[in-house]
Amino acid sequence: MAMMERPDERKALEILQKAEPEKYQSAILLDKPDIQNPKQNIGVEVTQSLKESVLKALQLDAINVHNDEQILEIIKEKYGNEVLRINLPLPDNSKKEVAISIANWHSLFNLIEAYDNKAEKLQSGNYKIYKENNLFIFVFGEGEKSIEQLAKHIYRKRTKQQYDFIYVYSQPNLYKIDRQMKIVVKRVPI
Repeated sequence: MAMMERPDERKALEILQKAEPEKYQSAILLDKPDIQNPKQNIGVEVTQSLKESVLKALQLDAINVHNDEQILEIIKEKYGNEVLRINLPLPDNSKKEVAISIANWHSLFNLIEAYDNKAEKLQSGNYKIYKENNLFIFVFGEGEKSIEQLAKHIYRKRTKQQYDFIYVYSQPNLYKIDRQMKIVVKRVPI
């Protein structure tokens, strides 16, 4: 059965090819991990962080995104208990109308949860392990403070098998975090 190509994985590959062509020019889309370059011995898993984006669209981004109970209380009070309909900003500066069930709020990841979820899956043995294993996270409108918090979290939360580099893309910036908390920012015109 042929693999279905996901648009976010294609976009991540294009961004990486522009940002680091020497590493990703000959990379291809596969699965587990999503982007693979056997010639360079590199694999990249792709994911998204949505909670911060939803909170920003609701103008609730001053709330601590790690306190889900507080967030849900405020959202239910302002928007009800059913479905949250918002215009979510996309990386190309357009907006997409989305409907999110309040009951599914816990399944949306914030930046650290997105990292932890994929780091846990990397330990599972279901992913092809390369010499260099990386993670690419899409966020929409993420601030420098959240990127720094993620870098500290990665440094503190070491696992047996971990990602060598974590790319966080918030258009037009691509943040590259290594395991030593070093953050490099590149502007990637797309």
